[in-house]
Amino acid sequence: MQFFNLKTKQVVEIPDADVSKRRSVRTTSGGVRQERYAAVAEVTVDGKPLKLFKFVDRATFDRLPGPEVS
Repeated sequence: MQFFNLKTKQVVEIPDADVSKRRSVRTTSGGVRQERYAAVAEVTVDGKPLKLFKFVDRATFDRLPGPEVS
């Protein structure tokens, strides 16, 4: 899966097995429940850990083999 690193302004390729999933759920003021799906990866750049974050659709979210984190 490709992520865009905002610090280095480069596209980074991360294997799907190293990607975690995150689901964000909120209720709007109108009472509607909204879910957003994201892929999260942690890489090391210049010896420092860096989290990469990407919003994905539900089909991609379900396809990812990694664990779901909160």
